Order: sequence, then C-alpha cells, then structure tokens
Amino acid sequence: MSRRRLSKKRKIIADPIYDSLLIQMFTNRLLKKGKKQLAYRIVLESLALIQTNKKQDAIQTLETAIQNLSPSIEIKTKRIGGAVYSIPVEITSVRATNLAIRWLLMAAKQRSGKSMSQKLSDEIFDAFKNMGNAIRKKEEVHRMAESSSRLMKK
Repeated sequence: MSRRRLSKKRKIIADPIYDSLLIQMFTNRLLKKGKKQLAYRIVLESLALIQTNKKQDAIQTLETAIQNLSPSIEIKTKRIGGAVYSIPVEITSVRATNLAIRWLLMAAKQRSGKSMSQKLSDEIFDAFKNMGNAIRKKEEVHRMAESSSRLMKK
C-alpha cells in the first residue's frame, strides 16, 4: 500500500463544440504522443462523416453506440489456494464507458485501408446497429463471464 497521499483525479472538461464529455473522453483515449489536436480533428471528422453519409445525428449515434458497447460485467482473475479463478465482477458506469471507448477504438484501428476518421465513423455506425468487431468483443466478455459463473456455482 502506498504511503503517499492519494492523487487527485483530474476533471475532464467538456468538448467546446458539442459540449460533450464523451467526445473529450474519446479524444483523450485516441491521442498519441501528446498530439491532442490531431486526435480531436479525427474525432470531429468521423462525427461529420456520420452526419453527412449516414444522415444521423452524430452525437446521438455515438451515445447509442457507446451504450450498446458498454458491458455490465467483466472478468477478474483471483488466486485462491494455488489455483487461479476467473471471477465475473459487476462494473461501474464509468468503467463500462471507458471499456466501450477502448474496444471501439481498437476495432477501428484494426479495420483495413481508409483514413482513421473513416474507419472510426464506420465502426461507430456498426456499434450503433449492434454489429462489428467491438460488439463481438463485448459478447465474448459476457460469454466468458457467464461460463465462469457457471463454474463457480458447481
């Protein structure tokens, strides 16, 4: 256990254009090597692509996609008497949102070709329709949690 004081959690300031914390969380998760302007531009371009190509409200689409992706439980490994068990644990809404954003960005990066903003907009729209690799990741986590909970009950 650390002997130092607990570090203060910094507040995330809402996005100035859409006034959304979700977009700011997205930007912070996407940025690399301190290039926040580039990450912000990619997020805004992907939202603009959703707005123009898909004829949907971009913010509403993003919020629904994140809601569809947010898991209710996750797997934690616990060591009990020399054996390692996978235990399903319920998670908070903030953790669920962070996992959803991480899975969405990971799935977008794995898509081939095109620009990052195009890949991100396609993945957001797929998650909005409950399709795509990010949704597959969520279903995989839920399946693993379900199977390990069955093992724990025996």
